[in-house]
Amino acid sequence: MKTRDCDVVIIGAGVAGLAAAGTLRRAGKTVRCLEAADRVGGRILTVHDPLSPVAVELGAEFIHGRPPETWDILRNQSIAAYELRTEDAGGDPFPQSRGRRDESFETYIRGSRKPAAAKRWARHYVEGFNAARAELISMASLRQDADAADKIEGHRAFRIPGGYDQVPLTLLRSIPEHSSVVQLNSIAEQVKWRRRSAEVQFRSALSGQVGKLRCRQVVVTVPLGVLQAGAIRFDPEPTAILKAAATLKFGHVYRITFRFVRAFWDPDTGFLFSNEKWFPTWWTTYPQIAPLLTAWMAGSAAESYKGLDKASEALASLSRILNRKAPQPEAVYFHDWQADPFFRGAYSYVPVNGLPARNTLSIPADNTLFFAGEAANTTGHSATVHGAIESGLHAARQLL
Repeated sequence: MKTRDCDVVIIGAGVAGLAAAGTLRRAGKTVRCLEAADRVGGRILTVHDPLSPVAVELGAEFIHGRPPETWDILRNQSIAAYELRTEDAGGDPFPQSRGRRDESFETYIRGSRKPAAAKRWARHYVEGFNAARAELISMASLRQDADAADKIEGHRAFRIPGGYDQVPLTLLRSIPEHSSVVQLNSIAEQVKWRRRSAEVQFRSALSGQVGKLRCRQVVVTVPLGVLQAGAIRFDPEPTAILKAAATLKFGHVYRITFRFVRAFWDPDTGFLFSNEKWFPTWWTTYPQIAPLLTAWMAGSAAESYKGLDKASEALASLSRILNRKAPQPEAVYFHDWQADPFFRGAYSYVPVNGLPARNTLSIPADNTLFFAGEAANTTGHSATVHGAIESGLHAARQLL
């Protein structure tokens, strides 16, 4: 009787899952990677509209700094990327607190002697950049992130004009016999396991048919929101890991990209920052010239927004920012990450005193269940593509 279908089952074909799959396959492991969606890439979602002069990103868009996990892929594949003007991309608006006691950013900023306007700007920046609530996000985690960013020139930002999806597609093609490894439209629902043995039950998103894979070890790379929702049942539950997942927070973002007939803004415009309540931040494709504008709203504003017509709300905000009525767009590009059952939000952040949760999430259960993804990154690069890749590689090395 056949007792095992493969050595390792990986749940999720975002960049963490793909990086882990490639490493394990090249090490001689037999691997199956189950992806619930009909595509790879996770929170990288690129639209190639033939009517748009550049690729349109609905998820991750910017490369933050010079992380080797991303740049090695770009160099090896000769994928072009161009740099944004640093001053346009925003910057760290607050001095780093070095107190021993962790506190929320809101508590920290209230105790600061900065002018009220500077505090207001800092609050907008932290919530917008981290998709976090200022009264929840940990200053210790912000310090760790800032220190890690300094080591990779994190003040610099880059964009891939041909589309960020080239990164996960490169990772996919680097997996030996990838067509037999990655299985799309396969929704993992249950993991039954004991030490060095597991059975993963999944359901076809197309037919509803239920299947099972027997293996030695499982690498779980689904987004934090999916773990927190209990969408995958574990028998038995890895209590410490699930408690750590529940401790972390999963941010909320709305981003909408508009394509117009022509660019009607100053051609030197990179980013637009405002005090608008809804969709306060916008950016262009500068220094490339294209008639695209992206609206961004994150953190507490995104969580509290109840409007139904987000595009109209965004355009009204843009009209006030530019002090002129925005023209009717030719196309609107949007993906509701919060409502998507395979994601349930944008990216993770750490609440006060919650920094150890990332470490706990990255520690395997009985050398059988491994967890990876941006939320499990422990080096200060969480909430980034390169952090997710690094986490997938780390899980694969742990397993090996």
